[in-house]
Amino acid sequence: MRKRQTINPPLNIYKKIALSFIILTVILIVIIFYFTLSYAHITVYPAENKISTDFTFIIVEDESLEDITEGILAGSVINQTIESEKTFPTTGTKEMFGDIVGQVTLINNLSREQVLVATTRLLTPDNVLFRLKERVRIPAGSSVQADVYADDPSKPLAKAGTKFTIPGLSASMQEIVYAETDNDFVAEGTTVKAISQEEMDKAIESLSEELSMQIFSQEDSDKTKILSKEIIEQEFSEQVGAEVDSFNLRLKLQIIGVMFDDEPVKLYAKELLQSLVPAGKELIVTSSDNLIYEIEKYDLDNKLAQIKSNINGIVILSEDSPILDRDRLIKLNFDEIKTYLENYDDVQRVEVNFFPSWVKKVPYFQDHIIIKIKSLTELAE
Repeated sequence: MRKRQTINPPLNIYKKIALSFIILTVILIVIIFYFTLSYAHITVYPAENKISTDFTFIIVEDESLEDITEGILAGSVINQTIESEKTFPTTGTKEMFGDIVGQVTLINNLSREQVLVATTRLLTPDNVLFRLKERVRIPAGSSVQADVYADDPSKPLAKAGTKFTIPGLSASMQEIVYAETDNDFVAEGTTVKAISQEEMDKAIESLSEELSMQIFSQEDSDKTKILSKEIIEQEFSEQVGAEVDSFNLRLKLQIIGVMFDDEPVKLYAKELLQSLVPAGKELIVTSSDNLIYEIEKYDLDNKLAQIKSNINGIVILSEDSPILDRDRLIKLNFDEIKTYLENYDDVQRVEVNFFPSWVKKVPYFQDHIIIKIKSLTELAE
C-alpha cells in the first residue's frame, strides 16, 4: 500500500502574508495618525466696522422712580442764580497807526446828549492841541472813549491824568463837557495795552465756569456733573480797544446743574449698543469711558432732567459667524482657504498653518480645525 505524501507550504508564503499584514498595519497606523494628529490652524484678522447710536436717559431726584433698564437714574437737579464781579488784567495790545496817539474819555455832565464832530479840538493845560478822530455822541450824564490825534506832531504828547478842555464850547460848557486820559499818549507805531474782543470773551467763559462750579459741594467730587448756563446780565467796565491795564466784568447767571453716578449710564449705553450688533458679529471696543453728556431738557418743578449722549464702538466677525462654518472648510487647501475667506468684506486677511507640515488640506474632523480671530484694535491695547 502506497503512503500518502504531505505537502507543506513553502516558507516564503508565510513571509509574504506576514509582510502584507505588517504593511497593512503600518498603513492603518498612518491613516489613524493622519486623522488623529493632523490639524489646521486658521488665524483670521477681521475687518473692523464702526457702530454708533445716540441715546437719552432721565435723571430724577426721587430714588423710588429709578429704573436703570429703562434709562431712569437717580441724581440731583440744581437750579441757582449767581452774580459776581471780577477784575481781569489786560493782555491784548494794539499798535498806534497813522496819526492816532491815544484815547480820551469824553465826559458829559449835561442833562442832554452832546455831539462832537470829527476834528473837534481838545486842549491841554499847557496849550497843546489834539483833535477827535471821528464824530462822537456822548449820552446825557455819561462818558465815552474816543481816539485822538496830535494837531502838531512836533509838540509834546499828553501824559496820563491830563484834563482837556474843548475850546469850541462856551466857557461855562467847558466845565461840564470835557475830556480826560488815563494813559500816556504815544507816537505812531508804538504798541500799547488795549482790551481785545478775544480776551473779553475769555473773561466771560472763565467767570462763567468759576461761578458754575460753586453750585456743587466738595462731597460730590466723584460724581459726574453737567451744566447748562444762561447769562442774564453782563457788564464790562471798559470797551474793546480801551487802553487800560485791567477791566472788570460783572456777570449774572442762571445755572442748571445735573449730578449723577455715571457707572450705571455706561452699562445702559453698552447694552443699547450691543442690541444693535448684527448676527455673526461681536462688539469688542466701546467709548463708554469717554461719554460726553448734554442737558437736552429739564423740568425744575418735578426735579428731573433729560440727558443726551452718544456711544460708539467697533464690531468684528465673531467665531459663530456662518462665514467660519467648519463644514465649508473641510478638504480645502492653503490657497482655497485664503481665497474663500478673504473674499468676504468682513475678513481683512488670513493666516493658515497645517500640522504636521506635510498635511496640505483641512482635516475631516471639525475639532481639528482651530480658528482664532485676532482684532488689530485688541492687539494694540
